[in-house]
Amino acid sequence: MANATADAPRRPGELLLDMHGAPRLSGRFDLEDPAGPRFAWSGTSIAARFQGTAITIRLRGSSDFFNVTLDGAALPVLAASPAVERYPLATGLADGEHEVVVVKRTEPLVSEAQLLGFELDPRGRLLPPPPAPARRIEFVGDSVTAGFGVLGRDETCPFSPDTEDFSLSFAALTAAALGAEPVAVAWSGRGACRNYADEPGEPMPVLYERTLPARAESRWDFGRWTPDVVVINLGTNDFSLGVSPGDHFPAAYSALVRRIHAAYDRARIVCCLGPMLTDPALAEARAGITRGVEDARAAGVERVDLLEFPPQSAANGFGCDGHPSAVTHRLLAAQLTGSLRQAMGW
Repeated sequence: MANATADAPRRPGELLLDMHGAPRLSGRFDLEDPAGPRFAWSGTSIAARFQGTAITIRLRGSSDFFNVTLDGAALPVLAASPAVERYPLATGLADGEHEVVVVKRTEPLVSEAQLLGFELDPRGRLLPPPPAPARRIEFVGDSVTAGFGVLGRDETCPFSPDTEDFSLSFAALTAAALGAEPVAVAWSGRGACRNYADEPGEPMPVLYERTLPARAESRWDFGRWTPDVVVINLGTNDFSLGVSPGDHFPAAYSALVRRIHAAYDRARIVCCLGPMLTDPALAEARAGITRGVEDARAAGVERVDLLEFPPQSAANGFGCDGHPSAVTHRLLAAQLTGSLRQAMGW
């Protein structure tokens, strides 16, 4: 891929992609393919500063939806298609400095994407990327963390990619309120030891090890990015449809907490419960997470807390398939934000 010098004019359509400067990649990106970085997790983002009058992004193999902002203002949602690679983001801009941010709002079950680069006008050039926030939060979860159905009209609509938006999830809202960079590792239907309705597929502790979750060979290097806080919100799928996972759940949950601590020994770990469960599954999940946390503490994990979200209320509406609405996500974010402000001194 071409990396043009600062002032040299380029041919229209020439790609720009500088892995050491611009753009800034936030989240888990696989850098093995020389054609460009691949990514799949919700909330992975691409931020670039450029000088010029137009900008196009090139993506390969994606069926995802992306939120795009230019100079802080929202642009139309980018709906990608595997049949398309060029996506003009803006034209006719003032010939000055601009900043564009492209955020994957859909989760890995929708698709995996590959960034091929940017196209600028013939005299356009990429500038040093915008700085990343100093604070960092990793979110490990399922459909709630991914923002499943948050744009749905009510609980009767089924899942569709256009109703999912990570930026409206409690995770993204918490990070924004705290001025932190969020990295999400979340996939709908996955649990700590059992997936929803025993559906096939690896549970989250297995996927947590991966850069590209659908590829067993794709291993994440935990030294590339170190969070200050890790927020876990798992358990809803483990206790789905009234089936108890028994002692498998606290054991798997404790193992995940200890694995996270091994990767990030200075991070505070927050274990969340709710908001979709109801009794008796709620009571059993609470007992299981509490036991998992206690076992992790006994194994030497000191900075681990338990935070229980209240059950979602019909008064606040529902998203697709009975998932939390945008209103509920805002309430969850407010609770988590307050807890982290106190715990972290933020």
